[in-house]
Amino acid sequence: MHRESSENSVVAQEPSSCYERAFTDHYCVLKDIGEGSFGQVVLARHLLTGLEVAVKILPKTEEDEPVLYERNWLMALEHPHVIQLFQVIETVQNLYLIMEHASGGQLRCYIPQAGGIPEDRVRRVFREMVHVVHYCHEKGVAHLDLKPENFVVDAKGHMKLIDFGLSMSFTPGQKLTGFRGTLPYSAPEMVQGKGFEGPPADVWSLGVALYFMLSGTRPFKRSTTEGLKKQILEVSYSIPPHLSEEVSDLIQQILTLDPKQRPTVEQIMRHPWLTQDEHSSPRHPSQPLPKPETGLLTVYTVTLLD
Repeated sequence: MHRESSENSVVAQEPSSCYERAFTDHYCVLKDIGEGSFGQVVLARHLLTGLEVAVKILPKTEEDEPVLYERNWLMALEHPHVIQLFQVIETVQNLYLIMEHASGGQLRCYIPQAGGIPEDRVRRVFREMVHVVHYCHEKGVAHLDLKPENFVVDAKGHMKLIDFGLSMSFTPGQKLTGFRGTLPYSAPEMVQGKGFEGPPADVWSLGVALYFMLSGTRPFKRSTTEGLKKQILEVSYSIPPHLSEEVSDLIQQILTLDPKQRPTVEQIMRHPWLTQDEHSSPRHPSQPLPKPETGLLTVYTVTLLD
């Protein structure tokens, strides 16, 4: 699962007018590595230290003003499983969010289509996912776009939650409005276009992600948007026969139509399936995820910028 550092394998891109000098005076762009909710994400190298970082570039437009709050979320949230913000470079046109680079890539790339990931490995991963979402909720932040693409894997195989571009602050019981997130992971109350509470909506998305990791397919999948919405509103899905009774019970509890009947993240953390071997397992389990479908990993050593 190792190959040479990208310092030896990635060639810097040619300078582009889309990157302003306030950024390029300090960083060299190596390659595109993805798209966030509202901005491009690139891999860059800090010129002084050689540190490789992920940089999310957010255009500053009047229409996108709410998404610029992502900077505030990242500054306010400090948790081992939240991607770390190192620096913010602000210009007239853009915000450059300089973040740690999780060299393992998206969790999505580790999920094989045939049969998913074994339960014991999913348990460790899902435990980290639930813990970080619990932390966000304690801080009054609902992520609202939880999916395997928004969890990335660091060099030690641990989860990092990214992309807070659609997140919202909330108070207990507060109703939020507007559709956010990715439809196959969206809770029924959000699909209906009604007011919704952030934590139960996040819990539903976690349930869809859990199902996907264990089976290699999402529980709700239709070829049309209307068909997908209908399936979600009817909570029409089947449990794969190879799953244990314990995890099947957890999925069924989470994927409940009535948000008031869904377990909270605290209750999920206490579910018998998730607590198996919790106290006997090492704090940092050595058992890795399967190799990503897209290829080998590049392992980096990440340190903080001065």
